[in-house]
Amino acid sequence: MALWQIQDRGTDPQSTANPALAQVILEALIMPNGKAEEGRLRVVRDERPEEVDDDPMGPARGIVNGLRLSVTLWSFIALVVLLTR
Repeated sequence: MALWQIQDRGTDPQSTANPALAQVILEALIMPNGKAEEGRLRVVRDERPEEVDDDPMGPARGIVNGLRLSVTLWSFIALVVLLTR
């Protein structure tokens, strides 16, 4: 179908831009809320609770996990050696 045969369906109301509304929205987004905040930076607090690093069982858990890993790896090596013979 040729372009001249396509009927003009009219403009979509959402596609037409309202320059005055766009200008107001842009100014609202760009302008700061107060004139006092214009020249200084805002400080944002960290709202996350501080992680306390005083676990008395931490070193013991690390040793146990290391032993588990070691036994697992040595078992895998032994299995590979036995299967390749």
